Amino acid sequence: MSPKGLCQIWGTSSSVSALGVFLGTSKPPTRILLSLHSTCRDVRRSISETASLQSPVLGSLITSSYKTPRSAASFPSVNNAEIKLLRAISSGQLDTAMEELKRLKSSGCAVEPYSIERLVEALLSKQRFRAALTVFKSSQHTTPTQLHYFTYQSLVTAAIKAGEPYTALEIFRQLQAAGLTPNYITYCGLISAFGKVRRRGQPSADLAYQLWQELCSLQLPLDAAAFRTGMNACISVGKLTEARQLLQDMKQRNIALDIRVFNILLKGYSRRGGVSAVPSILQEMADAGLKPSAVTYNTLIDTYVTAGQLAQARQTCADAQAAGVALDVWSYSGLIKGFVQNNELQAALEILQEMKEADNITPNEVTYSTLIDGCVRAGVIDTGKELLSEMVAGGVKPNAVTYNTLIRAYAMDDKEAFGMLNEMGKAGVMPTVDTFNTLMDACIRRVDPPAVLRLFRRMVQSGYSPDAVSYTTLITALSWLGRSAEALEAFKELDASPSAQVDLYAYNAVISALSVAGRMTDARSYLQQAAQLAQDQAAPAPVEAFGAIIKGYARLNQAEAALDVMRDFWQQGGEPDDSMFEVLVTLCVRTGEFRKALQVVHAMDKLGRPADKMRIKKVLEEFYRY
Repeated sequence: MSPKGLCQIWGTSSSVSALGVFLGTSKPPTRILLSLHSTCRDVRRSISETASLQSPVLGSLITSSYKTPRSAASFPSVNNAEIKLLRAISSGQLDTAMEELKRLKSSGCAVEPYSIERLVEALLSKQRFRAALTVFKSSQHTTPTQLHYFTYQSLVTAAIKAGEPYTALEIFRQLQAAGLTPNYITYCGLISAFGKVRRRGQPSADLAYQLWQELCSLQLPLDAAAFRTGMNACISVGKLTEARQLLQDMKQRNIALDIRVFNILLKGYSRRGGVSAVPSILQEMADAGLKPSAVTYNTLIDTYVTAGQLAQARQTCADAQAAGVALDVWSYSGLIKGFVQNNELQAALEILQEMKEADNITPNEVTYSTLIDGCVRAGVIDTGKELLSEMVAGGVKPNAVTYNTLIRAYAMDDKEAFGMLNEMGKAGVMPTVDTFNTLMDACIRRVDPPAVLRLFRRMVQSGYSPDAVSYTTLITALSWLGRSAEALEAFKELDASPSAQVDLYAYNAVISALSVAGRMTDARSYLQQAAQLAQDQAAPAPVEAFGAIIKGYARLNQAEAALDVMRDFWQQGGEPDDSMFEVLVTLCVRTGEFRKALQVVHAMDKLGRPADKMRIKKVLEEFYRY
């Protein structure tokens, strides 16, 4: 039967059967797929999925076909109540359409998936992602409505563009729950989105790697772009050997290598100061017949800056120029970052001057934000504000990082800090989670825990998702207020959050809160988890967490329990700090455990940590006085 004949019997079981005949061929003709795609919804889904696997081009053609407006009358499955909804969508009255959808649902009418799809696509075409997301969520609220693959895809893409990768992941999982199999392009888009989120306290790098592992398990044919995405996912979690293996896999599959794969490897080693790996990567690059690009040289600069080798970073700039590769804004900004991190503000300012004198290079927001950070570190805030004025006068718009840095500078001045926040709003720069974290940290430094609670509440009410830094500051504030039960609840909320990840700082905070409250059993339980996390991350045993437990037992005058914690810490390879020793000596003397006190003092001497003999004497005098 011809495509036209199939179209005439759409909506019947025979169309689906006929479709099976065509799809049984190795490659159904494009014209047949496109003709069938314009029929009933079930047929559209089957064809789209098959076509997207055959050809991305065909997939895009079908996507375009799918977006073509249709009259409601051409779909018998749409009831009369929905015609008004579809007409509103077709005429571009999207707010009216949303109200009509709400009315239909409240009256108990079943809304066809096609109507939902049309409204979502129309809203997205007008860059109304939040409204489209609201419509989508309402369709999944009670009995989830299975939508067309490309509707899910469009929502995932829009969420990524809106800077909401966790929302994108939620939609992605619903796509899978609907029985649809994501293609590698959808996977790679999500992986890349999470790879760009590099924040402490968020599981973005782990999620990117997990998604890459999922994609690999599907054993789909991957192109060079997908392999680069996978390499980035690997380096984001420190799996550099695995990233190098992917490069070898590309060679074995005869996938052409370009300079980008080597730049990714260099970036991975750069983040970990892996200077020793640079020569072998550069040699492998040369063996592949590739020459370093501007990105290569900039990555090398970052590598040497991270390793603290500023002279070598400077030499790399000279090498680039000698090779005929022009320096750019990122070359100079990388050098500035190195000098700022090394507390050499004047040298960083001199680089800025060099940059201004260079041809066709203008400092950007990253350049200025880094220098302003250097001013804050050096305590010359007025210079930082001058740089902000220069930045604005030069037509460079400050970003949230710029303002967050200045807000941090005014940590001890509540009026100035919030004044900078207001200036941020006037400049049209939206606050970020980091903005709230900076303000909350300033409150902690001013010993103003109630203000932390107010800011946290304001952040959540404003629609921001707190990260581990936010929760850790909140837990500390609640602990200071003596509200250990609420501190523990905050920690549990962090642990359950899909957009935040418990880290050692959070463990330190909750263990301290529980220890201060005398809840030592709970504190010891979380100490075990913290120690395991440190071990998993190849980090030292957490001295702050163990120290908090020891102080907790000291407050309860339980010397043996405190010494037992110290033994555990030592056996795990921990290195006690002076505070832990002092607390133990004082505790042992106060409880009459003089022999144990002398053992602690002896241990301190062996480690080159002389005990404060005058302090011990005073404790002894107080002991014998009573």
